[in-house]
Amino acid sequence: MATLIHYLVICVEFLLYFKQTFCMEVDFLTPVRVDPNVDEKHLQMSERQVVFRLSAFQQDFYLRLTPDSSFLAAGALAPESGSSASNASTAADLRECFYSGQVNADPDSFAALSLCKGLHGGFSYKGMEYFISRSEDATAASGNRNYLDGTHVIRRRARAASSDGNFTSRCGVAPDPSFTVPLEKYKHLIEPDRDDFTETVLKSLGRSKRFASIPRFVEVLVVADESMAKFHGDDLKHYLLTLMSVASRLYKHPSILNSINIVVVGFMVINEANKGPKVSGNAALTLRNFCSWQKKLNKHNDKHAEYWDTAILFTKQDLCGATTCDTLGMADVGTMCDPKRSCSVIEDDGLPSAFTTAHELGHVFSMPHDNTKACEEVFGKLKDNHMMSPTLIQIDRSRPWSVCSAAIITEFLDRGHGDCLLDQPQRQLSLPDNLPGSSYSLHRQCELAFGASSKPCPYMQPCSKLWCTGKARGQLVCQTRHFPWADGTSCGIGKFCYQGVCSDKNVTMHIKVDGRWGKWGAFGDCSRTCGGGVQLAKRECNNPVPENGGKYCYGVRIKYRSCNLNPCPDTGKSFREEQCEAFNGLNLNTNRLGSSVVWVPKYSGISPKDQCKLICRANGTGYFHFHAQKVVDGTPCSPDTSAVCVQGKCIKAGCDSKLDSDKKFDKCGVCGGDNKGCKKISGLFTKPVHGYNFVVMLPIGASNVDIRQRGYRGIVSDENYLAVKNQYGKYLLNGDYVVSAAERDLLVKGSLLRYSGTSTSVEILRATRPLKEPLTVEVLSVGKMTPPRVRYSFYITKESKEQKTLQKEERSHKAHNSVLIDSNKVEAKKQVMGKRPVSHWVTGNWDVCTVTCGSGLQKRLVQCQSAEGRPAVDCDSADKPVAVRMCGDPCPMWDVGTWSHCSKSCGRGFKRRLVQCMTDNGLHLPREHCSGKRKPQELDLCNLKPC
Repeated sequence: MATLIHYLVICVEFLLYFKQTFCMEVDFLTPVRVDPNVDEKHLQMSERQVVFRLSAFQQDFYLRLTPDSSFLAAGALAPESGSSASNASTAADLRECFYSGQVNADPDSFAALSLCKGLHGGFSYKGMEYFISRSEDATAASGNRNYLDGTHVIRRRARAASSDGNFTSRCGVAPDPSFTVPLEKYKHLIEPDRDDFTETVLKSLGRSKRFASIPRFVEVLVVADESMAKFHGDDLKHYLLTLMSVASRLYKHPSILNSINIVVVGFMVINEANKGPKVSGNAALTLRNFCSWQKKLNKHNDKHAEYWDTAILFTKQDLCGATTCDTLGMADVGTMCDPKRSCSVIEDDGLPSAFTTAHELGHVFSMPHDNTKACEEVFGKLKDNHMMSPTLIQIDRSRPWSVCSAAIITEFLDRGHGDCLLDQPQRQLSLPDNLPGSSYSLHRQCELAFGASSKPCPYMQPCSKLWCTGKARGQLVCQTRHFPWADGTSCGIGKFCYQGVCSDKNVTMHIKVDGRWGKWGAFGDCSRTCGGGVQLAKRECNNPVPENGGKYCYGVRIKYRSCNLNPCPDTGKSFREEQCEAFNGLNLNTNRLGSSVVWVPKYSGISPKDQCKLICRANGTGYFHFHAQKVVDGTPCSPDTSAVCVQGKCIKAGCDSKLDSDKKFDKCGVCGGDNKGCKKISGLFTKPVHGYNFVVMLPIGASNVDIRQRGYRGIVSDENYLAVKNQYGKYLLNGDYVVSAAERDLLVKGSLLRYSGTSTSVEILRATRPLKEPLTVEVLSVGKMTPPRVRYSFYITKESKEQKTLQKEERSHKAHNSVLIDSNKVEAKKQVMGKRPVSHWVTGNWDVCTVTCGSGLQKRLVQCQSAEGRPAVDCDSADKPVAVRMCGDPCPMWDVGTWSHCSKSCGRGFKRRLVQCMTDNGLHLPREHCSGKRKPQELDLCNLKPC
């Protein structure tokens, strides 16, 4: 007992010197084949099912296995140049080694083994992981006899925690504080503990190719460096394909909510260091070197038979991250389909490296660690037993992928980042179907993980963790990497390890079950109360749920339709403006913005893929912020298009706001018009004077406005600049001799004018939709007065016959030099036959009142004009019309309606109410009439309860 206590003390003491060191147990077994097809004289594996009983850890595991080399591309096992015929035969035989299946008829179990030279591989069962391999002593003694007869070593992995419950991350990918994935739509989800996991997540998933689940094929190049070749020898290819087989099975689990097929299309061994990438202990530098190296070897066309989507380098080099050398792998996040960066580096750590491989591929698919802020803000604290845990302590094989990982890979694929995975491989290597523990003994697993002198520790808990011997300060200690024994490792008579549990071999295995779609659910609530909202309906891959590596459902998983198409009351603001307005006063704790900051939509400089994010700009500044990863469904993608946003994606819609409608605006902005009622106005301005020069007045309703100021002889800054002012004479662009070099958005009563800025040789001002107020376009000419060349064009609606008749009458009155006298009521002719025409007073239109309500003044131009239309001075002053008069109506007040329901049942959403400008007698007025009074909020954030 004293010796045992001393032994345990040594284990604890050396925690500081080893990567997570603890003691554990081990078991041994001899696999027994129990299926009815077994031929005692010829023990080669049949192409049909095989069943093994593995007895270990005081229980029996029954593994029902079927051949499974689907993860190997057709030509990936082709012999290398110069190889003999025997080598070619060996390569072909490797395809027959690999099997997969279930344990003890448990649908949540998992098994992937190689049956060549004994049982080698791993399996999972009842939340535990197992690794099985043939004992080295048994292998040496067997000679050419059947390898399954000998003793196998099986390990079981149990969970362990440090004193503070934390573990050092084994992955070289550090948490990224700037990681921003649109996960708000998943915010109501938490770590599920129930069977409707798939149903819950699918309620909020985005779309891929219009909300469709499409099979993806990840074509992988597997590369082993010189250190791997020296360590593994002739078993190298079989060993690495065993790892890829386990990783492939993990990606076929339905908890990932996508059809992901890992396919090995190439296998390379670098036998000379100078012929491959430079590998060192610096994990980041090794990754960079490997990425550059593999890019040069890859084909340029994704359709090429030898093209790979991602490359993986395996090495025995001890990889070190930024702070420690506990790193077992490294990859860049979100680089799938990027030929320069879609790669990862794995430190070979024995059979558990299969999990490291799946983990790093998860990073390439944009998955962060489950403990990152991006995941925890939406889903809360997740369990640390999923594939993207930073520590990989123990994997829940019944649900290996967390809800966050499933959500993020779906979002990644939905946004088109995985389109290179849509083509099926033309050839692939076959991967082992048998569990890795059936090929690699427990002794061998220790050697693979800790070196040639390492052996299994005594008194281990079977299967839960692989504990192996080592030396520190000259004393014998036990050490572990926190991975279980390989699935398939013997853990007793008739038992073996599976998913970290010692299980009975005598089980009835299920065959692969492909998933099928369930019935469509009912459409949900409309996203908007007016103006064209969206309703969603979904179906689930649960009829049945895929099992045992079966295919995930293919096809459309979410459908949508338009709703509440009735027009919204004219507020003078777009729906996107109202969403930005909900954040008014939010200064983001920066001294660049005041507490009264007003947020407006930002359109310029936004890429098409970001059009459905709520990006707002602090009005009057260039500061902008991503306020939400997606706008409310039904929000137009931009003012220049009829398409609308659905679940963060831009979807085709008509000008009637109806999804999939073909209705379009004609040139003068009429929805469904045929252009017959449109009139084009165009012109050219080339002769300025110093200062601001009138170019053209854009009337209300002007659409498809295109104004270009081409720099003199192509000069970028020729000292001529476009300017715009509103009907009140206030400059909206480039006024007061201050010009904008950058792009700008001009929001005018819900209409948008896009301005290119002055930093181009052609200065452009454009507006697609009809203007809602008149604007005056000018050109500012300064400096050397180089001649500008301003071309303008826009469309207006043609005048009706009644309008033309009225204008003819007005021109006729003017031609007869008519004036209005006696308070504009009596018309008198001043022209006398045979005499020189008498000059008369001419009046202009009244200016806008100086106030919108209350007491103000109006002015108009009063001018004496001769019969020829020239200025004169001989008009009768007694008849001069008044030039100033009192004006102003009673001031209206804001009328506020009731708040709508919150747009979300939990988490942050929006609520809306109707705010109208109203007179005392109940007459509704445009909003600008109430601009003198502070307008109550129309859109506000709401949070009914936490998700």
